[in-house]
Amino acid sequence: MNTQKIILKLIAILITFSSCSKSDDDVTVIEAIPQYPMKSLIESGHMQVTYEKVNEPVTFELGYKFKSFENGKIIALGIRVPSNGEYRVTLWDLETESVLSTKNITSSSGLLSFEDIDPIDIDSGTDYYVSINTNDYYQFSSPEEGLFPVEIGDILITGASSTLGTDQILPFAFSEQFYLGIVDVKFIPNN
Repeated sequence: MNTQKIILKLIAILITFSSCSKSDDDVTVIEAIPQYPMKSLIESGHMQVTYEKVNEPVTFELGYKFKSFENGKIIALGIRVPSNGEYRVTLWDLETESVLSTKNITSSSGLLSFEDIDPIDIDSGTDYYVSINTNDYYQFSSPEEGLFPVEIGDILITGASSTLGTDQILPFAFSEQFYLGIVDVKFIPNN
């Protein structure tokens, strides 16, 4: 009788330990899907290109203001311009008016080009701005009344702005009616 109890206890202990041990290979990691807000907005049909400008006599710092509904990271900056060349892209924190990242990105004539950056933590509800310094750009319009605000994925784009010049200056006059660009971010929401 004692021998049976000991054997049953040993079997119970073995079952417990064998069911608790898992290799790391059995763990499934679920990664968040990257979001490209301006690319997705254009692909949705919300706005269309009305014309393109190449080698304009004036240069602009232009882009859009946005906030996220989720904390996360911006891990790349991107552009699409109608001409080949290198363009300065800046990610700003609007609340502190500070530059979070600057990256020179080489354009492939009309194609979307992204460059990785050191990941920047993004806080839900905080206003950010992403801009490109260029004299080559597209102008977008909407078949509806206004372009912004518009929600796309976990991002709310609230307005667009531009300022003349080649200096890295944060534009402040925002519009909901027009957009010149295209500059974009690669956003990864936290799991």
